[in-house]
Amino acid sequence: MLIKVRQFNKRKKIKINGEIKKDYNFKEISLTKMAKRQLLVTLLSILGVTAISLGSAYAVFTSISKSADYNVIKVGTLNIDFGEGSSNTIKLSGQYPMSDEEGVKLTPYTFTIENTGTLPANYEIFIQDDTDMIEQDNCANNQLNKDYIRYKLDSGNPTNLSSIAGNNYKIAIGSLEPKEKVTYKLYIWIREGVGNDVLNKHYHGKIIVNGTNGAEIATNTLLAKANSEDLDYAAATSEQQKEMWKHTHPETEQTEALTDYRYIGKDPNNYVTFNNETWRIIGIFTVDDGAGNKEERLKIVRDEPIEMRPWNNSVNNWPDASLNYLLNPGHESEAVGGSLYWNSGSGSCYTASGTNACDFTEIGLKEDARNLIGDTLWYLGGTADYTSASNGFTDLWYSYERGTNVYNGNATSWIGKVGLVYPSDVGYATSGGSTTDRHACLNKELSGWADNGYSDCINNDWLLLKNAQWTITPYLSNSTDVFYFVSPGRIVTSNVNFGYISIYPVAFLKSNVVIVSGDGSASNPYILEI
Repeated sequence: MLIKVRQFNKRKKIKINGEIKKDYNFKEISLTKMAKRQLLVTLLSILGVTAISLGSAYAVFTSISKSADYNVIKVGTLNIDFGEGSSNTIKLSGQYPMSDEEGVKLTPYTFTIENTGTLPANYEIFIQDDTDMIEQDNCANNQLNKDYIRYKLDSGNPTNLSSIAGNNYKIAIGSLEPKEKVTYKLYIWIREGVGNDVLNKHYHGKIIVNGTNGAEIATNTLLAKANSEDLDYAAATSEQQKEMWKHTHPETEQTEALTDYRYIGKDPNNYVTFNNETWRIIGIFTVDDGAGNKEERLKIVRDEPIEMRPWNNSVNNWPDASLNYLLNPGHESEAVGGSLYWNSGSGSCYTASGTNACDFTEIGLKEDARNLIGDTLWYLGGTADYTSASNGFTDLWYSYERGTNVYNGNATSWIGKVGLVYPSDVGYATSGGSTTDRHACLNKELSGWADNGYSDCINNDWLLLKNAQWTITPYLSNSTDVFYFVSPGRIVTSNVNFGYISIYPVAFLKSNVVIVSGDGSASNPYILEI
């Protein structure tokens, strides 16, 4: 047997999280063998273990070899463990067709699944094609028929792999209590009696473990309690008023027609403990992760500002803004901002009096919080005309934000982790007025405190009961102004270098976040994890 090994790094333990794709490299094993009886078959070139925590639908990696060292792959609350004594490569001692009696005497692939969390965990085990290796070998049209592959899991009966195709090649399911673990032994071989049609065929496979703890995905839990769009707020029960409300939107220049769900009113049940702080859930939105993948995710905002700082020192283009550099990863080399909030660091920041020292070691994002935040496509459209009754309604702000009107070639969108509120977020958060006219509240907030109905709007909007706060939306009459809400809620514009406006970070969490406890009230906030 010819074994080709390319080793990029050595690690006894590998901790996998949402950033794994860019933070780690893996060992890659390619196995080929000229089989006996003139068969050229590559069988299970990769023993790939993809552990997907909490029911998510993405693979954190596609392949990893067993090492002579103790090797633990960890995702969320599940460990998949290849213990000492396991071979450091995939041994195909049955490279030729054989009987079941011979197959079950082969050295099995042995792995242990352990629940390291505090909640019960369910899991599923699959044998599936390794599409990356198939593409690498350019053998998509030269695959071994799965009817020729036999497997046996533990004490089960030998079975053709093709027989479970209709079940997505699932070979086992199970459940583990906290701290419980289970060990599996998988035997796999080419069945006897195959003909010459297997000559020069290949098979690349991997073992996949999909896991979920006993908690339900957060978006599912909250959507089950959401109110319909046509329910009148005044007619709703006090319990209904505390939950999310459905909003439908027509397509815009940058988005298709969408439906989102938002918390409205003075004090809904949208409190969440995040980064060991109190944050609030703005709602659930269908968002693009920047790679074209659309999914429903929680949008949250810090309940208290991190401090007051300028939006930027010059132009109103968010990708170049000092606040962007401060709040997001990837700007560590910048002399000012330098991803300090993202990394809980200290350094230099822009202030009202120029560049000064700043320290985010206490209030910056910690690792557990960073791991819950997903990349998101943020829309950066703006407007120059917003102060009249014909162009100031919340629905119009929604279209401005997702439009393509920008100043002098500025970006229309941006992919990142942490941003700021949109004006429409604030407008939709009010319960003031009836269902039919509450979207006019933002328009009333534009023109001053004397407008009829303004007090009803502002006193019933949880997102307005803040200090003066920056938005992410630019003003388009010049290159230097951005919209912000001045306390107690009127929307106006300011030069980006004005240093006396508060920063309320906003983030979209990953779609596989779950609620492990809490009811969303201020006294019992939701606790989230992956």
